[in-house]
Amino acid sequence: MAPNNKDRPRARFNDNPVAEVRSFSSPASSTDSLGPSTPPPLPNVALSSPAHSPTLSPYPPPPHPRVYTPSPIPHPYALPYIPPAPLTPGVYIHPALSAPSLLYDMRSHPSQSNPRLSPDILANPASSPPLPSLALRVGDLPWLFTVWPDTTRSPGNAVVTVQDVLLAIYFHLRTAAKANEYEAMGKARKAEIFATFERRVGSDPIQRGKGLRRVDFLSGRFRAQGLVRAQSKDSVWDVVITK
Repeated sequence: MAPNNKDRPRARFNDNPVAEVRSFSSPASSTDSLGPSTPPPLPNVALSSPAHSPTLSPYPPPPHPRVYTPSPIPHPYALPYIPPAPLTPGVYIHPALSAPSLLYDMRSHPSQSNPRLSPDILANPASSPPLPSLALRVGDLPWLFTVWPDTTRSPGNAVVTVQDVLLAIYFHLRTAAKANEYEAMGKARKAEIFATFERRVGSDPIQRGKGLRRVDFLSGRFRAQGLVRAQSKDSVWDVVITK
């Protein structure tokens, strides 16, 4: 007898998943309170050059990262192209964010204990020299996003801090996945994504009703080891992830 289609588990998508994108510049009351907001603009990957000649960086240059960064997930449609700006010379990432020292569990809201960073370090500029924005990509996910200073938390702050980076990663991964992004995957990849979704939501009807999130595309690799310069040599930083 053919199986009843009504009994098969199905991944659900919101009619307008982009409406659930939460701006990481807004304070979060809880990990589940994702209210509708205006979709963010396309990421601007250009990094501003320092206004003066660079001085000796307080952050030592990180060792060459011997990590493998897979190619982005193939898509049947072209992603928006944004011409990269030239490399900003002498830019170093904060040692707390440099791979492989971060060890941040991206499933949970960043705090002093996740990762174990003091408030002073979280308030430090994310780079040297300090920059007004940073363009990031998590693992082999195809989505780029830009980190901006959180002026609501630190009024008058014009540079990206360590905490800004962690919050941006957290809220980016809670962006609702679109149906065509899921359908573009192969059969085995879709099964893997759906299994990750099932483990995440469990029997929680609220989370299940919100549908797939970008965090489900990580296939269990929830720990961020830190940032490295993208292999494409543009102004994007890759977030190295592991299980």
